[in-house]
Amino acid sequence: MEETRVVVIGGDAAGMSAASRVRKRLPHSSVVVYEAGNYVSYSACGMPFHIGGIVKDFNSLLHYTVDKFEKERDIEIRLNSRVISIDTARHAVVFQNSRGEGNDNYDRLIIATGAKPRIPEKLHDVKGLHTLRTLNDLPRLESSAEKASHVTIVGAGYIGLELAEAFRLKGKDVRIIQRSENILRGYDTVLSEKVTAEVMANGVTIDFGTEVESAAENGNGFHVLTSSGEKFDTGMLVVATGVGPNSELAAGAGIRLGVSGAIQVDEYMRTSAEDVFAAGDAATTFNRITGRSIYMPLATGSNRSGRVAGENAAGGHVRYTGITGTEVVKVFSLEAGRTGIGEKEAVQAGFTPVSALITSTSRSSYYPGSTPLSVKLTADRQTRRLLGGAIIGNEGVAKRIDVVAAALAASMTADEMTGIDYSYSPPFGPAWEPLGVAADVLAGKLG
Repeated sequence: MEETRVVVIGGDAAGMSAASRVRKRLPHSSVVVYEAGNYVSYSACGMPFHIGGIVKDFNSLLHYTVDKFEKERDIEIRLNSRVISIDTARHAVVFQNSRGEGNDNYDRLIIATGAKPRIPEKLHDVKGLHTLRTLNDLPRLESSAEKASHVTIVGAGYIGLELAEAFRLKGKDVRIIQRSENILRGYDTVLSEKVTAEVMANGVTIDFGTEVESAAENGNGFHVLTSSGEKFDTGMLVVATGVGPNSELAAGAGIRLGVSGAIQVDEYMRTSAEDVFAAGDAATTFNRITGRSIYMPLATGSNRSGRVAGENAAGGHVRYTGITGTEVVKVFSLEAGRTGIGEKEAVQAGFTPVSALITSTSRSSYYPGSTPLSVKLTADRQTRRLLGGAIIGNEGVAKRIDVVAAALAASMTADEMTGIDYSYSPPFGPAWEPLGVAADVLAGKLG
């Protein structure tokens, strides 16, 4: 294995985690990373905060430089080099860069091509609209934002809401077009409405149950027609309607695809092709609660799956433990976090869900700065096993949702959640921890 050549396609979270793991496991191997863009190992999640001016330094979004990877880890990085085909029989790839096409052979291949923005069909041919997926997208988007006084965002998921706040911080008028009747998937109506109220209180207009029917550049931006028949002009159009896997390269090589068109992998991140692994936002994962194969692109999952893919490509035999889908987002002064599955998903997976929603406080009620904190927990009636949770408040959400995620990983019951030795101090929470209170109410509803 010491003379093994490992080729990695994609240089962000999963790809660089995989390459670094291979190098550590096989110090004398040859490791090369092909990256189609200008950067590797950067924080895509930090981009909205740079747009809003919270993060000042563009270079601070880069976790590690190319120079550091090459000199300190002996990983060869080929920027602006796009792999255009894979020959699994010959163990070879064809790449394209400014000098033309070239070939490279591999002993092990790791595909970490990430995800691409999903653009609604009616907007496919619209020129000049923006998406925000890679660091290469950021300069052009910020340049357009400097000239626009009004910004329209299509989609009210995490990125859409973070962008709305970023643009408001820059003094822009912001309008969100949202196809469904609520924002933030995975949250019930009560919790979602709290976030909606916060967004609108900060001057953002939201059009629910509406789609963009058409959009066309008009010299100063776009003229937009919605499905409700409304027409308006906007200086900038940003699409934030989710992402899909960059799996065409794998499909072209005959590698099996799975749910949502993502590259199908097993628990060792192996694909259907011999000596080919896949990780990150291009690949499937599995839900630890349901055991089902899913597609859910998340940064933490990309890092972990990339590490597993690298370990196994280097000769290891490590299982990827899957995800519970833990997410947290800041929306103006609110924090929203969720993990696991809700009632609808639970029913589809064969559970009989029971939920409890309580409102407590983020600190002891007498301590200055205490604000309301809403906690929802869901469990299965038959087994009493915890299935998921969601929390919304002005502070302390991330800490608590991680506790729920740990409880899910441990397959804890609602009753066991009541017995956790939660920390207590007035600046951080009330004497009766809200998670424990919610678990106690839930246990009572379970009977």
